[in-house]
Amino acid sequence: MAARGVRRAGLATRGVRCAGVAALLALLCAPAWAQGVARSELVASGLAQPLTVAAPVGDSRLFVAEEAGRVRIVAGGSVLPTPFLDIATRVSTSGEGGLLGLAFPEDFATSGWFVVYYTDLANDSVISRFSVSENPDVADPNSEEVLLWIDQPDAHTNHRGGTIHFGRDGFLWFATGDGGGSNDPDEQAQNPNSLLGKMLRIDVGPAFAPDSLVVAGEAYRIPADNPFVGAAPRDEIWAFGLRNPFRWSFDRLNGDVWIGDVGQGAREEVSFEPANDPGGRNYGWDVMEGTRCNTADPAPAPPCNDPSLTLPVYEYDHSLDECSIIGGFVYRSDSSLLRGLYFFGDFCTGRVFTFQPSTGNVVDRTAELGAAADSDFDLVSFGEDGFGRLLLVQRGSGRVHRISPNSRPSPGCGFGPELVLLLPVLTAARRRRGRRAAS
Repeated sequence: MAARGVRRAGLATRGVRCAGVAALLALLCAPAWAQGVARSELVASGLAQPLTVAAPVGDSRLFVAEEAGRVRIVAGGSVLPTPFLDIATRVSTSGEGGLLGLAFPEDFATSGWFVVYYTDLANDSVISRFSVSENPDVADPNSEEVLLWIDQPDAHTNHRGGTIHFGRDGFLWFATGDGGGSNDPDEQAQNPNSLLGKMLRIDVGPAFAPDSLVVAGEAYRIPADNPFVGAAPRDEIWAFGLRNPFRWSFDRLNGDVWIGDVGQGAREEVSFEPANDPGGRNYGWDVMEGTRCNTADPAPAPPCNDPSLTLPVYEYDHSLDECSIIGGFVYRSDSSLLRGLYFFGDFCTGRVFTFQPSTGNVVDRTAELGAAADSDFDLVSFGEDGFGRLLLVQRGSGRVHRISPNSRPSPGCGFGPELVLLLPVLTAARRRRGRRAAS
């Protein structure tokens, strides 16, 4: 009976070992998505210098803004032959200009209007509303209503910003560049009377909020809770101290603001503002470039590292040839381990990264994304489709990719690196069995 009991104990022990080996094997051979690995899928090609992509909520179509002044629709994997909008004769592509931004209000399916941002033939910034024609795939170019016009310095054609979004509050948000030139020569970003180098927040109607404030001679109104209403700075301003926030976004889950602010020559910045923020932040340019004091012609006030400044949550230098951040989005497409990661990239190298907000950990996703990344001077934008899936735009290649978790099992499971890791476990188990048999 005792011997039988010992035998049972041995069987139980071996069972535990087998379960441990099985658990290790299951971990090693788990699908790649469970380990937070990303992949890319081509969804559109053949576009002419696309700059950004957007879509109305719940709409299966993609709307791609091309630099020259056209918006193209991607439907069923193909680019429709007729542009959704063609305003090329009104758009200047000089310097960093072009058709830079596109946004749809939440009620687009019933209202049929949308907003674009472009640089006009005088290289000034224009935000306009257009309406769809009787054909849902074609907008009426003659329906333009200019909502906001910003005079840009004649001496420069860079730092125009580029992204517009409707917030969950229903207002239009627009981040402007500082007007161009090195080290903000006109000190626009810290100037409370200039709309350049700012995050703007305006009510573009047509159904205005009841408490929004009328602006004489303008088509837009001012949200009553903008931080500088009634104060010295322009009422349109939500935040200031930005250099060239070319791409920024809202977190679709909670409304947090993520800004990719392009640096001068030393730092690229990721700045963050929580959804419940009252506004009024100063992001530091050109007193500071990231966490670095800017000693080349800084604004006279405030001083470097002043407590009033909001520093970036992440920054990187140019030591690995990166030189121009492309802000992205927080991944919310599914429940994989990519969820909650902030995707961003760099224009000069095409590399793509993720930032984990809770830990500050940054992971290079370039190799995982294949043809969607690692192409110099190609990556210009991230976007989301009508269902919140993450997209990536390549200007030179004329392509749009979708980013998603890699759901395919790891290759070579059980025959490659996984087996190497398991060999010590299996060998030790065999030796123990051999010793028991000898005794």
